[in-house]
Amino acid sequence: MHIDKQHVEIIAKETLCWPSNRKWTPKDVDKRMRSIFGTPAFMIADLWNRIWDRLGADEKDEVCKKETPQVQYLLYALVLLKVYSSEEVHCSIVGWPTTRTFRKWSWYFVKKISELKDDIIKLGRRFEDIPDDCVANCFISVDGTDCPVFEPWPFDSKMFSHKSNGPALRYEVGVAIFTGFIVWVNGPFKAGTQDSTIFRLNLKHHLYEDEDVEVDRGYRGDEKFKRPDQGSDADTRIKSLKDKSIVRGRHENVNGRLKIFNVLTTYFRHMKPNNLYMKKHQMCFEAVAVITQLKMEFGGEKLYDVEYNENYFF
Repeated sequence: MHIDKQHVEIIAKETLCWPSNRKWTPKDVDKRMRSIFGTPAFMIADLWNRIWDRLGADEKDEVCKKETPQVQYLLYALVLLKVYSSEEVHCSIVGWPTTRTFRKWSWYFVKKISELKDDIIKLGRRFEDIPDDCVANCFISVDGTDCPVFEPWPFDSKMFSHKSNGPALRYEVGVAIFTGFIVWVNGPFKAGTQDSTIFRLNLKHHLYEDEDVEVDRGYRGDEKFKRPDQGSDADTRIKSLKDKSIVRGRHENVNGRLKIFNVLTTYFRHMKPNNLYMKKHQMCFEAVAVITQLKMEFGGEKLYDVEYNENYFF
């Protein structure tokens, strides 16, 4: 059963137990939805519709009550990702369901959102919107981002992140240079894993033989890495330095948009049982990446364009 923006706003108002003596005006609703759920109402409707289309008949019966879709369950998942506090705090935001109910449905829909990844984040989209006169052989920028977690047991020194000065998980993110869209997400890895190693394990094997990637100075040791100080000659390096820096700066903007969801910036507490914490964190990261990409592509939050035409053939 598909829904629309108006339906989401009605369900959100009921779920939040919005007081009758406070206004619920269209001017303020969008700000509130972004603040509490991390995305506007029409994007929540889009998420629900995409998930609904993938559900089997038995699952559709489970998430409906008297033939009414329980959209508040999706809101539970978004609160978990955006707020990421204690379960009692989460329950207080969404009308005081039991912690058991909140836990069941929030993680159910986090998983369903993450399962949209292969439909939304596609490496092949790095070739979209390439100018006709383009001679570049780099189509994505690549960078690693760390997300803090509580220390797992037993202690593992490989979990230490110099970025967060504590235990963390690392993800590799690829952003298309000509669209600014997220086209690659890989992880998690223990934060002590080098970005260069992560690249060689997977992404490198998906690129064409003569295709390179734009990276920062932390990457080294592979011919496909095009660092800030590289270019075909001295004049070209000087000329392209600004364009290359804008590409990397925009990538940091993408990382920042991912981390408006507190689940990626607050120490991840779901560390038990030890053999499942990486899978649970991966679900959260991929769900956030899906939401962020949808907002950039369809939600009017597209990143700024960059001028880039660097040719490394020499």
